[in-house]
Amino acid sequence: MEVHHHPDLHHEKKKFREYFLECIMIFIAVTLGFFAETVRDSISEKHREKDYIIGLISNLRDDTSNLKGLIARNDLELRGIDTLMKISKEHFTSVPVQDSIFYYALQYTFTLHTFQFNDLTLVQLRNAGGYSLIKTSNVADSIALYESKNNNIKIEEAYYSESFLQIMASFKQMFDLTLTDKFFHLDSLTKKIPSDMYVLVSKDEEKLNQLYNNYWMFTRIVGYYNSMLKEHLEYLNNFILFLKRDYDLE
Repeated sequence: MEVHHHPDLHHEKKKFREYFLECIMIFIAVTLGFFAETVRDSISEKHREKDYIIGLISNLRDDTSNLKGLIARNDLELRGIDTLMKISKEHFTSVPVQDSIFYYALQYTFTLHTFQFNDLTLVQLRNAGGYSLIKTSNVADSIALYESKNNNIKIEEAYYSESFLQIMASFKQMFDLTLTDKFFHLDSLTKKIPSDMYVLVSKDEEKLNQLYNNYWMFTRIVGYYNSMLKEHLEYLNNFILFLKRDYDLE
């Protein structure tokens, strides 16, 4: 006689319930793991963002220090050129007059003082994905504005450099640069501007007028450029305060 075994329906229901609960538990574990990973990534990004801002503030402090020195040098240059421009052109062939022009030109117009901003953190940000790493409200826009202001200064520097080259070209047409070392050696010995060295290579009044015109234009360009630097210095100081406040930095 065959014996038939009937399936245990209660036992099957129990196994299905346990399977369902296991699925729920796995789903919850995966979900919690996902959220935990998201939170960890968010915390990590916050730390990275803050590190970038700390680096940027350090760069900005370098910029403010450089700007202070640069502004002071340009102010000194402007005063020197102003003195040069007051030297009469009417007797420029007179040795004391030409020596004075030679001295002030070499002393105050032979160096180009331009602003080199520290962009180390900006380069790191660009390489790491750009401003998308900056999540704090308005900070990314402020950094973009900072870059824009730096670019505007660079544009103005192009005019500054061009004007500088023009006065160099005009000066070399009028004066003998090979006498520079001898001239300043005598200046250092006597502690006064030499007045007995013939330094002209041309007596062309038209060239002299062009030289003075170039100096006049140069003072206007340097003056405007320096005004931009002074405004930028004030802007950077405020920008540093803004970043420190938003990121709760001392």
